[in-house]
Amino acid sequence: MAVKSSGVLSFEDDIVGEFGGSQPHSLSEYYRGGSNVGSGVTDVPASGEIKFSDFYGTASSAVVSYTVVGSGGGGGGAGNGSAGTAGANTSISGSGFTTIVATGGGGGLGGQGVVTNTAGSSAGAAGGAGTTVGGVERGAGGDGGTGRSSLDSGSDYDLGGAGGGGSGGQGGAQPGGGGAAGGTAGQSQTGSLTLDSGTVITITIGAGGTGGINSHGGTNGQNGGDGFVRLTKNGVDYDFTSSGTHTV
Repeated sequence: MAVKSSGVLSFEDDIVGEFGGSQPHSLSEYYRGGSNVGSGVTDVPASGEIKFSDFYGTASSAVVSYTVVGSGGGGGGAGNGSAGTAGANTSISGSGFTTIVATGGGGGLGGQGVVTNTAGSSAGAAGGAGTTVGGVERGAGGDGGTGRSSLDSGSDYDLGGAGGGGSGGQGGAQPGGGGAAGGTAGQSQTGSLTLDSGTVITITIGAGGTGGINSHGGTNGQNGGDGFVRLTKNGVDYDFTSSGTHTV
């Protein structure tokens, strides 16, 4: 429970009661970044003058909510194209809690063969859905590549690629006769942690998978969307689209 935000503070009941420490107590034990007060308690000075009022509203720990989104897999290339690659995992880690991992989606397979003596084309299958955070879709799977089209009934066209798996669902299956399942779904993880002030959270954002290469003049599969992390503390959102750190 945090130190009260107004009124008369008791050294023993309010400051020592919140931050602990060993007897005999003195205010000099409670500089920020020392053994009792974490580096994240920014209202308390790290050196120089220190006074009771510096501790109004401070706390030895904080609740951090998280959303961790794995990246999407790449879509397969058209025709006898190559498969897309899997998306990389996204994670948060730090002292005092077990690393939280959201796996990336699987890559979609390439299209299979051709449809002979038929006019038309074969669009690639859709990538798996991502996870919407703050109105933005994160970690979506890449669409499969579109097969080369034919202009008349005496020509051939290629089958499109399967979709890559997204953080919120499996990719679409290979179009046409292939029918192989799309890339497997990735993950998103949500929850909350109670952490000591000053805890450093390391954020690792997974890169989306690469789309497969087409054959016979179709298109490549699309790349999967990158992973994403949102941390929320005291009602403030901290969004990460690239790897970094956050101090509680």
